[in-house]
Amino acid sequence: MIAEGKDLLREGDLVVRLNIEPSSEAIRQFNRIDKSYSHAGIVLFDGGIPFVYHIVNGCENPDEKLRRDSLSRFCDPKRNLAFGIYRYDLTATEILNLKAIIKRWYRRGIKFDYRFDLKTNDKMYCSEMVSKALAATTHNRIIVETTKPTNIEAGFFSAYTHLPYPYISKLRIVAIDNLYQRESCHLVKKYNYKRSQRYTGLVN
Repeated sequence: MIAEGKDLLREGDLVVRLNIEPSSEAIRQFNRIDKSYSHAGIVLFDGGIPFVYHIVNGCENPDEKLRRDSLSRFCDPKRNLAFGIYRYDLTATEILNLKAIIKRWYRRGIKFDYRFDLKTNDKMYCSEMVSKALAATTHNRIIVETTKPTNIEAGFFSAYTHLPYPYISKLRIVAIDNLYQRESCHLVKKYNYKRSQRYTGLVN
C-alpha cells in the first residue's frame, strides 16, 4: 500500500493518517464529517524524492519541531491504522510558493503548539500548519474552516492537554477533515491496514 501510495504522490498533496496512540482518538473526534484520520502533513519533493512535512509531539518527535519523513515512516503500519492521499487544486506557481513557505518554517524549526492557538505563528500544530500554508500560498483563495469544540469535547481535551476548560471551550480548532472536506481538495486514494482494503477516488 505504501509503495503504491508513494507512486501516486505529487508535490502539494495532503497526506492524512490514523495513529494508534490514544491521543488520536481525542483529536479525530473534532472531525465533523469524516472521523477517519487524526494527523496530517504536506508532500514536498527533495531531490526527486517525496517527503511528508508535518508537526507532531510525543515520542515520535522528541524535539517537537516541524519534520520531514518518508511516506513509509509517516504511514508506518506499526504505528498507524490507515492513511489517505488528497490533492488540492493548486497552480504550478502556488506549489512553488507552498514549497518555499513550508521549507522556510522547516529551517526555522517551528515547534508544536501545545496551546492550539491559531493567533500565533511561532508555534503550530499539524492541521494549523497546513491551513496557514495554504492561505499564504494561494493569497487566501483557499481558506480552511475551523471547528468549535462541543462542551463534552472541550472537557475531554482540557483533561488531555492540561489546559483550562474555559480556554479550550473558546478555541477554534482546524480539524483534520476541515483540510480535505472541500471542493478545492480531491481524494487520490485511501488505505486501511486493518481491513486490508483499498478505496479509489479521483487521480488528477
